[in-house]
Amino acid sequence: MKVFCGIDWAEDHHDVALVDADGALVAKRRIDDSAEGFAELLAMLAEAGDTATDPIPVAIETPRGLLVAGLRQTGRRVYSINPMAVARYRERHCL
Repeated sequence: MKVFCGIDWAEDHHDVALVDADGALVAKRRIDDSAEGFAELLAMLAEAGDTATDPIPVAIETPRGLLVAGLRQTGRRVYSINPMAVARYRERHCL
């Protein structure tokens, strides 16, 4: 099962959602913006099948910061998604 991760970034916490290829929710959790929160995120990804050879890709609302740097250090693809582009997509394609 292919899983994807989306992170709603905030200053002091992040909301994480894992979805499968059909868009079904696999897991969701709020994590702190801390080393403990990052470890919780990595554990969440591992529970969903994340491996060093097949890491779960991550989409996040910012292209920089310690969370993004940490995720990139794990060897996974990290995609920066402009939140305004997401809002415009939602307006056009979602009811």
